[in-house]
Amino acid sequence: MRKSLLILLFLASATSLKAQFFIAGGHLNGGFPASNLKQEVDKTFFPTLSGILLYEFQTQPFQVGLEVGYGVYGTKLEKRDDLYPGFSEEFRLRRNNNYASGMAVFRYLPTQSSKITPFVEIQAGANYLYSRFQIRASIFEDPVEVGIDMQDWGFAYKIGGGIQLPLSFIEGGKLELRVNYQDGSIMRFLTRADTNFLPDKGNGEFDYNPRQSPLQLITGSVGIVIYDAFR
Repeated sequence: MRKSLLILLFLASATSLKAQFFIAGGHLNGGFPASNLKQEVDKTFFPTLSGILLYEFQTQPFQVGLEVGYGVYGTKLEKRDDLYPGFSEEFRLRRNNNYASGMAVFRYLPTQSSKITPFVEIQAGANYLYSRFQIRASIFEDPVEVGIDMQDWGFAYKIGGGIQLPLSFIEGGKLELRVNYQDGSIMRFLTRADTNFLPDKGNGEFDYNPRQSPLQLITGSVGIVIYDAFR
């Protein structure tokens, strides 16, 4: 399956056709766990903000490009006075679980003559999950300590589609509604409840209970794209 997706994307990008224009835009995305991931983290929501850049061919109903996204799928704040031995001052321990992705995009548009434009989409690329912590005395002060608890990346692909609706108040603008299914390689990651601080071992240490699953998501998106964005 992976080889077929990569070959399809390569052939689409290697086709020597005259380009008509570029399309640029952004999306708000919400991912819900499916399959094995649902068993691991049933109620975890994966929101992301993504930007997309597409290249449309003049004589073929194809678009190819790149989409990159970032989101925080969990955050936790603890106020503790036992982080550093010999200090009773209270510190703020903030941890964010982060999700970043970069995907090559291939789209097929079965019709481009109507106001409502449907499309079928395939994406292939990589996901990067990492949990980052930050310790500071107060929200207004510089961090005392910053680090990464856990990080992992893996191959991923998406299959889905959507529709585009014209926006009268933006020249060349279209509202885009999209749904896709994501799968890929197994990744190790943390959720909000998977890290604890143990103060009674030397200088204190973090205890981790990592999850392990492919990042299988059903994602709904709403966004705005602008045709001929760089004219």
